[in-house]
Amino acid sequence: MFEWLWIPVAAGGLAVAFVVMGNKKLDKALEKARTTGEVAGVVTVIEAAPEKKHPNMWDQSISTLWQEYHRQAAIALMIAAARRSDAPVIQFWLKKAMEVEPQLAAEQFTEEFLEEFFKPAVAARCGRVSCCM
Repeated sequence: MFEWLWIPVAAGGLAVAFVVMGNKKLDKALEKARTTGEVAGVVTVIEAAPEKKHPNMWDQSISTLWQEYHRQAAIALMIAAARRSDAPVIQFWLKKAMEVEPQLAAEQFTEEFLEEFFKPAVAARCGRVSCCM
């Protein structure tokens, strides 16, 4: 009677397996960032992914480091992201760093960096979930 149910279940299982397998490299790179502060591996994994996935990957990677209080690594990743992407969510993170960790942000974000990459008008309109352009 329910023989047809195996098709969506199998398809769902494959989708979950693909997502899990696709994140192993990023998880490994994030673990290195947690332990060493080095974010080059995270940048490499993100840049190797399809470009349409970059904004979400930047956001999720920065968020992971930020929420786990690896704030220096998170800010280093924000800098790398801002240099490589104009995704509005990066503006959200730059603003958040300056508001929540002003001392750390002041140490890491040079005036030149902020002039070139920080867009206050975009940051003012952005949240993690939505950014109005």
